[in-house]
Amino acid sequence: MEKRIVSFYVALLVCATGIFIRLGVLTAGESLAAAARSQSSYVMDVGESRGYFYDRNLKPLVNRQERTALAVAPTPAAIEALKETLPQDQFEESLAILQNQKPMVIAVPSLPAHQGDGVMPFRLPVRYQRDQPAGHLLGYTDASGTGVSGLEKGYDAQLDRWGGKIQVKYLVNASGRVISEEAQEVRDTLSDARGGVVLTLDREIQELAEECMEEVPKGACVVMKAGTGEILAMASRPTFDVNNPAAALDSPDSPFFNRALGAYSVGSGFKIAVAAAALEAGFSPDYTYECVGYYQLGEQVYHCNRWSGHGALTMGEAIEHSCNPYFVNLGQKLGAGAVYQMAYNLGFGSPTRLADNVFSAAGNLPEPGGISLGELANLSFGQGSLTATPVQMAQMLSIVAGDGMWVSPTVIMGTTEDGAVVDPAREETPKKRVMSSRTAATLREMLVSAVENGSGRNAKPDTGTAGGKTSTAQTGVYVEDQEVTHAWFCGFFPAEKPEYVAVVFAEGGGEGGALPASVFKKISQTIQYRALQRTDRFLE
Repeated sequence: MEKRIVSFYVALLVCATGIFIRLGVLTAGESLAAAARSQSSYVMDVGESRGYFYDRNLKPLVNRQERTALAVAPTPAAIEALKETLPQDQFEESLAILQNQKPMVIAVPSLPAHQGDGVMPFRLPVRYQRDQPAGHLLGYTDASGTGVSGLEKGYDAQLDRWGGKIQVKYLVNASGRVISEEAQEVRDTLSDARGGVVLTLDREIQELAEECMEEVPKGACVVMKAGTGEILAMASRPTFDVNNPAAALDSPDSPFFNRALGAYSVGSGFKIAVAAAALEAGFSPDYTYECVGYYQLGEQVYHCNRWSGHGALTMGEAIEHSCNPYFVNLGQKLGAGAVYQMAYNLGFGSPTRLADNVFSAAGNLPEPGGISLGELANLSFGQGSLTATPVQMAQMLSIVAGDGMWVSPTVIMGTTEDGAVVDPAREETPKKRVMSSRTAATLREMLVSAVENGSGRNAKPDTGTAGGKTSTAQTGVYVEDQEVTHAWFCGFFPAEKPEYVAVVFAEGGGEGGALPASVFKKISQTIQYRALQRTDRFLE
């Protein structure tokens, strides 16, 4: 009996011991699980980039500069390094965060002299520089990095896809406090992010155009590759700070408006289109008209810029001296239909899509059906209701410089995934002829003479040659009894074999033979001088 009792107690003790051991194991497991649950990873974004805009030579137009950022863990050594680096107010703000055992990113002007444990330096791209080239065309982003205007908006999704970021991963507890001084992991997709949109712009020419346009308070400049429609530079004045666009919101001068895409009164530059229509209709370049200082049409008198008259002029001489009566007479003989058709074929009166979210205005080209003889007279020397954009004027000159073949203005060359290889944006389409090769060559001769001997003398480059036309456009707007006139110069260079077209527009700028001509001169002679230098170096 006693043995049974002893055996029973022994068995009971063994069972109890097993139960206690099992409970201990389970308790320990729960403690370990709870500890594991209380630890997690915190991924901190250090910085990010957006896809590039490149020029035609794959030189970046954005992300060209860098800034320094520190990923800082809350360690005594890191705090000491920041104390030596940051201004006192910025250090105190950072210290309040670090004392809560939170990691943070801090922008600094330069690397700390002493980098203790917990401080990781990174170099991050700056999207826009202070004087950002092609700011109107590129546009800008909001605080979240979303495109708001220009090409930034038009290619927003693609630019996001081509972007990258740097992230730092820390081990933290349930309260989000860092429990390890060292970062667990650095994820960097930014360093190799080189994809972007390749533009037709030439960064060197773009910067030159913007520098030269500083003389123009309001206006625009377009430089185009002759015979192709590819825009090499597009500048608009006044500019705005793409890093702080809000500062320009209340400006009365509309700095956000890209004047290269806006439509304005044209003036005598349109005489090129009228001359083209006449030559295509069979008129000889030697067709002569006697200018007596005005043209009488019914009761309306159309005055010449030379009140005493020019006397007998050929078509080339009329271009050279910008004689209004000659072209009024020529327009009357041609008729509205012929003038309209040539202008339409040259791109007037039609909007142009230069890229996603970038369009040139259509301007206004009076249709021949309802145009009176008086309206035709005004149209024949670029006055009346006719309006056009600087891009359209460059398009006309590019057709003339390109032997009479149609061109379609564009700012997009293609895309790139790696910043080295370009995927073209479009296939070459068959070109159509706008005017005969002979007509284009005759017009070029006339425009070269206008620069060498006529109203465009101020546009003659010191280095190289050029052809072009001045234009002073009446607006019908008066300020203090003085009519506001827009000033243009539209030309090409070199004269012998045109490679470039440049249009300079000064809103309310007076006479085209003054400020716009001088800006054209600086642009054309600088480009030709640089080309000459490159040739000399090559020959050496």
